Amino acid sequence: MPYTHMILEVHCLYGLGEQKENEPVPNFCKRGARRLGYHCMENKCAFMAFTDAPYEIAYSGHEGVVPDGNALIGFGGDMEPSDYATHKTEELKNLWEKICRKKIQEAYDEYMVFFKGKYGKQEQ
Repeated sequence: MPYTHMILEVHCLYGLGEQKENEPVPNFCKRGARRLGYHCMENKCAFMAFTDAPYEIAYSGHEGVVPDGNALIGFGGDMEPSDYATHKTEELKNLWEKICRKKIQEAYDEYMVFFKGKYGKQEQ
């Protein structure tokens, strides 16, 4: 079965705009309104909105949710050249991808050194 991992920015619109707060919180909300998680998508919540999160790297905790703003970083803002030029930005995005992939591998390697040092080689 094909699958992929995605990073999305998910928003809870409960109580905003046309959605009135006196509407009942859906019973599948595990932690209450505005406390997002996979259950929002799984249940196609009417209060949920999402957008893509391009060029981001993140750590996700339990249930695949990024725990806080210190566990992700995305390309943009102060990382972009002040004299916006498409060719410069594309070059920098390519560099960002290379750095992110390297850091992911470094994190795995560092973890495995610790793991093998503490628990030895594991049988598969």
